[in-house]
Amino acid sequence: MHSAELTSNTRSSIPITVRQLEAIIRISESLAKISLSPIATEAHVDEAIRLFLASTMDAVTQGESGGQGSRELMEETSKVEEELRRRLPIGWSTSLATLRREFVEGRGYSEQALQRALVVLQKRETVQVRQAGAQVFRSGV
Repeated sequence: MHSAELTSNTRSSIPITVRQLEAIIRISESLAKISLSPIATEAHVDEAIRLFLASTMDAVTQGESGGQGSRELMEETSKVEEELRRRLPIGWSTSLATLRREFVEGRGYSEQALQRALVVLQKRETVQVRQAGAQVFRSGV
């Protein structure tokens, strides 16, 4: 697996702590209970991951003071959002690894700006992150 990751220049796994994974499992189970389902489905897990990512990014955003660095990051995030809308027509999808290669390595944007832009676009229901965060699907305007 490691050699496959090196040759394709992408990760087949997502770095996550045990505690974070347990939190996603608990959220998935809670979503299943809310929908009166005896088991957690893939849809529950996808929503749990979306909620987890959104709350994590909110915590990062709230933890920053209003310094100059955060203003620059906000401007960079806005540019990434705009370019993501152009890059992904409605109904299309691509891998997160591809977007990372294009935006971070290719265009020089920060990883943090890309992640924030994706969270913002998810909140606006413009994109959906699927397959445990590996695929980004353009769902709306």
